[in-house]
Amino acid sequence: MSQSSSAMAERRAKRNIRLGSLGAALEYYDFVVYLYLTTLIGQAFFPAGMSPTMRLVQTLAIYSTGLLIRPIAGILIARVADRVGRKRLFILTVVVMSVSTLLIGLLPTYDQIGWPAPVLLLLLRVAQGCAVGGELPAAAVFVTEHARPNGVARAGAFQQMTAYSGFLLGAGAAFAAGLVATQLTPDLPSLAWRLPFIAGGLLGVVSIYLRRRIDETPAFVRETLEDGRRPAAPVREVLSKHRRAVMYAGLLAVALTLVNVTYFNYWPTYLQTVLGYSSTTSLVISLVSIAGAMASMPAWGYVADRYGWSRMLLWAGLSTAATAVLLLVVLPTLPPDSGLAVWIHLPAALTAGGIPASVPGMVSVIFPTEVRQTGYSVPYNIVIAVLGGFLNLILVWLVASVGHGAPMYVVLVACGLTIVAAFVVLRVRIYLGRGARPTQGFSQADAPAAIGVAAETG
Repeated sequence: MSQSSSAMAERRAKRNIRLGSLGAALEYYDFVVYLYLTTLIGQAFFPAGMSPTMRLVQTLAIYSTGLLIRPIAGILIARVADRVGRKRLFILTVVVMSVSTLLIGLLPTYDQIGWPAPVLLLLLRVAQGCAVGGELPAAAVFVTEHARPNGVARAGAFQQMTAYSGFLLGAGAAFAAGLVATQLTPDLPSLAWRLPFIAGGLLGVVSIYLRRRIDETPAFVRETLEDGRRPAAPVREVLSKHRRAVMYAGLLAVALTLVNVTYFNYWPTYLQTVLGYSSTTSLVISLVSIAGAMASMPAWGYVADRYGWSRMLLWAGLSTAATAVLLLVVLPTLPPDSGLAVWIHLPAALTAGGIPASVPGMVSVIFPTEVRQTGYSVPYNIVIAVLGGFLNLILVWLVASVGHGAPMYVVLVACGLTIVAAFVVLRVRIYLGRGARPTQGFSQADAPAAIGVAAETG
C-alpha cells in the first residue's frame, strides 16, 4: 500500500473511532437525563393526588425497567451483529434511542390522557433500554476493531471518555431547560422536562446522519473475506469455548459498576443525606469528579498501550485504593462549605478513571472477531443490569449499617477486583492490540488494507 493510501486509511480509521464514540455519548445522555428529571416526570405522568413517595417509586420503577431489559436486548443485538456486521446494528441502536427519546419529550401527560400516559412512558423506556444494551458493547467493539495495534487501549479509553460526557450533557440540559421553563416560558412549565428529551432526540438524528459515513470494521471484513465463519449460536459458543474470558469480563464489569455507581451516581445523594452538603455543592462535586475521570482516561489508555494491560490495571487499582482511603480519612472532617471539600474529590476521580477506561478495550480484545460483540455483551449487560440496578439501594443500606465510610469500602472492593484482574489477565488470551495472538491468519498490520476493503464493500 502506498504512503498516501496508508495515510488516508489512517484518517478514515480515526474518523470511525470518533463517530463511534460520539454515539455512545448520546446514548448515555438520553438514558441518564431521566434521572435528573425524576421529580418532574413523576408529577407529569402520575396523579396529582398520589403521595410524592409513591410517585417517586413508580417513576424510578419505570427507569429500572429500562435497565432490566438491557441484557436480553443487548445479547440479541450482539448475536445479530456478530453474524451480519457491526455497522448495520450500530446504526439501528442509535435510531431506536433517538426516536424513543424524542417521543418521550412529546408524550401527553396524565392530566391529558390518564393512565395510558405512564404506560407509553414505560414502553419508550423499554425501547431505550434495548438500544443502550446494544449500543455500548457495539461502540466498544467498533472502536477497538478500528484501532491500530498500538492504540487499542487508547481507542477504548477515548470511547469511554466520550460516553461519560453524556453525564455532563444530561446535567447541563436539565439545568438549562429548568431556566428556560421558569425564566423565559413560565406559562409552559412542562418544557423543563420536555426540552432535554427533545434535544436528545434531535442530537440523535444528527448522530444517525454521521453514522451513515462509518465503515465496517477491518477485522470483521477480513474475517468475512477469508472464510466467512459465522457461529450458528454465538451465545452458546461464547459460554462453551470462552468461559475464562466471560468470567474475566464479568470481573471487570463488576469493578466498573462498583466505581461508577458509587462515585458518579450515588455520590450526590450521599453528600447531601449523610454529610449534609447542599444540593448545589453536591452537583459541583459531581461535575468535578466526572470531568476529572474523563480527563484521566486517555492517559490510562496510553499506559495500557505502552506498558501492557497488567501494569495498567495494577496501577489503577492501587492508586484508586489510595485516594479512596484519603477520602475516607479526610472528607468527614471537612465542613460542607469548605472549598477543599470540592477539590479533595479530584485525586479520587483522576485515579478511579483508570478502571472504567480499561473496560472497552480490555473486554473487546479477549474475544475473537466472530463472537466479539456477543462475548462483550453477555457478561457486561448482565452485571450492569443486576448489580447496577440494585447497588444504590445496597449503598443506602450499607451506610445505615456500617457508617459513613461504606461508599469508600465499596470502592476498595472494586480496587481489589482490579488488582486481581491485573494478574489474571496474564492467563487470558488476547486477540487484538498489545500481546495479541490473532486467529485465522489475521494480523492487525493488515488493518489499513481491510479498512479500504470495508469502504469499497459499504
